[in-house]
Amino acid sequence: MSSFRRAVGLDSAAPHVPSTTSSSTPARGVSRGVKPFINDQTLTSSGLRELDAVVGGGYLLGSIVVVESSVFGSFGSDLARYFAAEGLANEHVVYTDASVVASLPLELSTAQKQLKAALVVAQTSAAAPPLTIAWQYEKYAAETLPHNVKVTDNRFCHSFDLSKPMVDAMKRTCHVLLDSSSTLAYRSIFATMQQALEHSDDVVRFVLTDVGAPWISGDMTSEHQSQLLIFVRAVRGLLARHRRRAICMLTMPAFTLPTPLVRSIRHLADYVFELSSFAGQSDHLPSELA
Repeated sequence: MSSFRRAVGLDSAAPHVPSTTSSSTPARGVSRGVKPFINDQTLTSSGLRELDAVVGGGYLLGSIVVVESSVFGSFGSDLARYFAAEGLANEHVVYTDASVVASLPLELSTAQKQLKAALVVAQTSAAAPPLTIAWQYEKYAAETLPHNVKVTDNRFCHSFDLSKPMVDAMKRTCHVLLDSSSTLAYRSIFATMQQALEHSDDVVRFVLTDVGAPWISGDMTSEHQSQLLIFVRAVRGLLARHRRRAICMLTMPAFTLPTPLVRSIRHLADYVFELSSFAGQSDHLPSELA
């Protein structure tokens, strides 16, 4: 019984060529505060774990989030403060109003990190025996202990205290987007948003509060309504181009705006939250809790 095998010369053997798709472009580093989602999408946190759970894990990058403020209370601005503070905690670039920058809440782990570092330094210095021979080296060892204590923070959502202000060290990537004295500056705001995305490769969060409010921009005329809708459409197109690293939150007093305008903005948004306060209700148990 004979067996045959095809002889292949060493010089004719084709070398293995690695795939160019995986080696030609290096893998891009993953930003903090984001996580992958289905259909090649990316999630980022709202700053509230409970709200993240309600919306399916967080907000999708490239989305417009609209928060309709209530007549009573400042819950809409609180959501904006949480959202902006979460971005700063993850070293995202944040563009927001001056009022939000002045009222950013304290990130709770900042104090916890300082306390842990102090405890580690105290325990290390207490456990280490004194240097009897080379006693002068103790001061150099004591100086290096705080630098060796590093706490890595890879959390998706942080915790904040609205009653205390954020430390200035965490506001390095925060910029004022809209001044409270501006009236009808949608064109300049959009130009600033474009420049922000062109000059940064990080995740960018835009936070605009009291959009269309009569106490900021005057009466809601037909021209104002048209400019506002054009602005929201332009922002939606801009976020679609940068859907992997940009997101925008708008808070607006819907109770002061025309109903057709509110419906149009809702149609353009990806997330819409209508906030209602229990204040001013005669019922002991609100209908939402019945």
